[in-house]
Amino acid sequence: MPDTLGVGIIGMHMGAGHLRQISNVRGLKLAAICDLDEDLIRGIQEEFDIPFATTKYEELCAHDIPFATTKYEELCAHEDVDLVSVAAPDYLHLEMAEAAFASGKHVMMEKPLARTVDECQAMIDAQRAAGTKLMTAHVARFYSHFQKIKSWTEDGTLGEVYNLYTSYIHNYEQIPGFNEWRFDPERRHQLIGGGCHALDLARWIGGEVAEVSCYSNHFNIPVLQTDDHFNINLKFESGAVGIVVGSFGCAHPYNIDLHVWGTRGSVIATNTTPTARVCLRQIDRHKWLEMPAGAAPKGLAAEFQVLADAIRNDTVPESDGVSGARTVALGWAAIESSREGRPIEPKVDF
Repeated sequence: MPDTLGVGIIGMHMGAGHLRQISNVRGLKLAAICDLDEDLIRGIQEEFDIPFATTKYEELCAHDIPFATTKYEELCAHEDVDLVSVAAPDYLHLEMAEAAFASGKHVMMEKPLARTVDECQAMIDAQRAAGTKLMTAHVARFYSHFQKIKSWTEDGTLGEVYNLYTSYIHNYEQIPGFNEWRFDPERRHQLIGGGCHALDLARWIGGEVAEVSCYSNHFNIPVLQTDDHFNINLKFESGAVGIVVGSFGCAHPYNIDLHVWGTRGSVIATNTTPTARVCLRQIDRHKWLEMPAGAAPKGLAAEFQVLADAIRNDTVPESDGVSGARTVALGWAAIESSREGRPIEPKVDF
């Protein structure tokens, strides 16, 4: 294995953030960037002084210079790329991952892992056949205050978790995406593409979910052919219960909330405020204490570091492909529950 792993990034809307963080990750270097939109990729390659792949392509690679391309297959196949970061729209995730695995690459997949449960299974099958690593980029797991709360659920600070609440509030009315792909139900479902942040936080803190029930409605984004607000009830295998709210057209600033109730204490945090609030029985069960938090602007770097370490140590990364698939499956169980008016058991076997 080389001392430094080369990273190829596909999708320069979301991937520009990945590009800016690679230099902060030990043991990784930029090898290539790609976007199917030539105007976009040329703007990025000019900003970062990354030459386009041309007739001097071999010469550039020989000098260890990153290159830009509009052909993701070219990026995936290149020998200098060890890890492919897919930050393209949801409907392209599976085909791009399959191209990367076919070339024996590791993959960092922007959330959600894929659009559907079947696509998740196909991606995991391709990864297992390749024998490489797959990680789902659920960046909320890497915000420092959410990580602190996670540690408190494990070290006894909060006691036994019996209830939690998460939410993903993000108004999509004016961000339909390229060719309005976010409003196309064949290309994206809002609960899967955006609400997966809150669903994944719930699974991360509460563990696997035994049963889901959901009510949803459609009041705010007429162009959508799906509901745009979801209230989801969860029953965890541990016996804990929880609520997840996903809302995509409301008049409300962008926000990801995490509230955790334990037998020894409770905590309330969000990804957009500098402090969290904690109440502990051993201190004062009637009083909130302020905890410094922050939105962890280098969360992207932290998740890339986890994958890089997993590759080098041959371990399973945080939020691997199976975990990402279970979050997608949880979302589709909620959608099915709302449509059919009954509780649903989400798929966990991948």
